[in-house]
Amino acid sequence: MKTVKNSLLLLAGLVPFMLTAQQQLTYTEAVAIALQKNVEYNVQQGEVERANAQRLQSVMDMAPTLRFSADLFDRKGRQQIQNPETNQVEFLDVVSDNIDARVNATLPLFSGLNRIQTFRSNQQNVQAQQYGEERARQTTIFNVAQQYLQVLLSEELYRIALDNHRNQTENLKRIEAQVDLGVLAGVDKYNQLAEVKRLESLMIRAWANYEGDRLILAQTLQLEPGLDFKLVNPGVDIEYILALSVDLDELYQTAMASRPDYNQQKMQVTQNTRTLSALRGNYYPTISAFYTYGSFFNSQIPFSLEYQMRNINPYHFYGFSLNVPILNGFSVRTRVQSAKIDRNNSLLQEQNLRAIIYRDVKTAYQNFEAAKAQYLAANVQHDAATEAYNLEKERYELGLSAFVEFSQANNALIQGQAAKAQAEYTLMFQETILNFQIGQLKVEAVK
Repeated sequence: MKTVKNSLLLLAGLVPFMLTAQQQLTYTEAVAIALQKNVEYNVQQGEVERANAQRLQSVMDMAPTLRFSADLFDRKGRQQIQNPETNQVEFLDVVSDNIDARVNATLPLFSGLNRIQTFRSNQQNVQAQQYGEERARQTTIFNVAQQYLQVLLSEELYRIALDNHRNQTENLKRIEAQVDLGVLAGVDKYNQLAEVKRLESLMIRAWANYEGDRLILAQTLQLEPGLDFKLVNPGVDIEYILALSVDLDELYQTAMASRPDYNQQKMQVTQNTRTLSALRGNYYPTISAFYTYGSFFNSQIPFSLEYQMRNINPYHFYGFSLNVPILNGFSVRTRVQSAKIDRNNSLLQEQNLRAIIYRDVKTAYQNFEAAKAQYLAANVQHDAATEAYNLEKERYELGLSAFVEFSQANNALIQGQAAKAQAEYTLMFQETILNFQIGQLKVEAVK
């Protein structure tokens, strides 16, 4: 047992030295790393890129199409062959080598507004994905801020446990000296030893929690395994947060205007409406203009390939094409019904999201107010427990109180220190939660 005690004391003494050798990691650096490596955020960036490509395609769908094609084939049988001597076309039963090449251009003139509505739908999709990217960015910042402050809290709780263990170990030495002098009873020494071991257990648990929280943050940041780091306290101005005055109605209105996920859902509704209109355009006839220029080569004609292609055999086709849908197996009808369901479902999701946002904002508002009250109460608790411990320690050393009373004062001090740390870091995070819930979370939210 003595060996374990000495090992723990040695570890506690080495911790400050170890931390100085650790890599310093600020909050801003942590967020930058997360935004670079976070999977969800990078996936959402890819969705924005995909949406931009789809929008560009819908723009080009309204432009003319240009296509070149060529055929190389042998033909056997009766063919029309021009006699160069008589300049007459003759029908001969021959085998010929042929090349046929053509360039075709098509310009859509009317397609039931399908192409325009498709472009508008893809335009809304781009905006929706951009809002989704922004929400993914805010979610990443929020998670990093939460885990960052949790590591700082765990570190502070470990420091408190370490200090209490060190102080009570010193008290144990003094009690042992007083027991040897006959001032205190021997039972006080064993009671204090038990208290020291209890605090030693709490210290070990606090260290384990601290290391566990650091591992969670390291996984979020995708840091190299085994990389040692120490977080830099962002130095949040508690008095500034305590002085903040927020109004629930204003927070809700701000959230409805700023929340990227709600704006994304509204864009989704508009996109689905445009898609429905585009699909309905397939019920109407389509009109397009076309132009084809081509030429061919026949090996039975006694002219060179170049001369035939350029001078003898060129041809032109141009005109208008009308396509009237009559029966297509209800494929358009089914797609229209599916699009209508998607539009109605997105409307339901928008309504549900409004309720979720109100719940999120109200919960964040109530927690913010509660955190301020809890912080003020925890400060009073800590100050009172500190004063009580100092007085009880003095009375105990003078022999005016029992060990039980001294132990109770020490436990109250530990609880007060932990409550103050918990309340302080909880309050530090409340402004970040508020900004996240109203959709205005920035990297500088924890400052």
